[in-house]
Amino acid sequence: MKRLPILPILFLLTQIVSAQKENELLPGLTPIVQVFGTANYNVDDGVAGYSFGRAHLGFQYRFNEKWFGKIVIDRGQPTTVGDITVTDTDGNNLMVSNTSSEGSAYTMWLKFASLTWQVNDHLSLEGGALLQNHYITQERFWGMRYVAQTFQDLYWHIPSTDLGFMARYKINETWGLDVAVTNGEGSRKKQDSEGTIKTAVGLDLIPSGKLHTRLYYHHYQAEKSDNENEQMVSAFAGFKSSPKFRIGAEYDYMSNLSQVKNFDSYGFSLFAIYSLNPSTDIFGRFDNFNFDVQENTENNYRPDGNALIAGISHSPVKKVRLSLNYQGFFYDDNIANSNNINLSMEYKF
Repeated sequence: MKRLPILPILFLLTQIVSAQKENELLPGLTPIVQVFGTANYNVDDGVAGYSFGRAHLGFQYRFNEKWFGKIVIDRGQPTTVGDITVTDTDGNNLMVSNTSSEGSAYTMWLKFASLTWQVNDHLSLEGGALLQNHYITQERFWGMRYVAQTFQDLYWHIPSTDLGFMARYKINETWGLDVAVTNGEGSRKKQDSEGTIKTAVGLDLIPSGKLHTRLYYHHYQAEKSDNENEQMVSAFAGFKSSPKFRIGAEYDYMSNLSQVKNFDSYGFSLFAIYSLNPSTDIFGRFDNFNFDVQENTENNYRPDGNALIAGISHSPVKKVRLSLNYQGFFYDDNIANSNNINLSMEYKF
């Protein structure tokens, strides 16, 4: 993977934004900048630290009313090894935890590079490295991505972007349909040698401006003959009773997680957000997370538990947000709980 020099890129972005303000650039060009950061204190261990969770830098260019392209780079670690699946001589799955990693923690890679054709008022077609259609609806309704990811992203680490094609069809003001065919590995990996693909379909129902519901399903073909196809079903409902108050709930079930046979996972997430004023929100969220393993032995044991997230979000100036929040995870079994106090921030333009 080729590393991208960050200082020249930041300098170029600065010049483009400055030129955009002076109308020196083509009017169809729009810069994209979004940065998340977190100062963290682990109450249990007494350890403090700071990290950048996201840094998006890029552009969008509109060629005309029907065609536009987008290119965005992302900062992060290019390769991280998490769970490794090992099978013993009897065919039992042995789950091994691995925290090794490869590559600089500050490497930048191409995350989005897509071209969109707005065929008409109802249909759009997109191809390239594109934003997937799995948890984006609930992430936007949640609105606190800089504080915590939504369920699928937080616990299953499903890539938010992938290489492939997507079609969106707006049936009417109430119904919307989207279909995607992608690699399945995410944008940082090329197509596997077996040529397997991931197909996904989402259905939105928006009966009013206050209620938004969505059903989603994906099927990810197994890369090897001894693996199983991964399948996921998701349901989300968000209700905005007034400009000041909104609530949301989602349920997710994953069959053969990471294409491991009989290794299923499921859970739900509930959240509520209340606006004290146009610049300040208070929020709370509860997650229930579970593993469903056919043979729950010591070798493949996975702990279930519940997460609690709560805090306050404030925007001192437009496009800048700060949040003081608590995030804890409480295991069902006799495992030490996790308690963290965070100061999260986001700025974008």
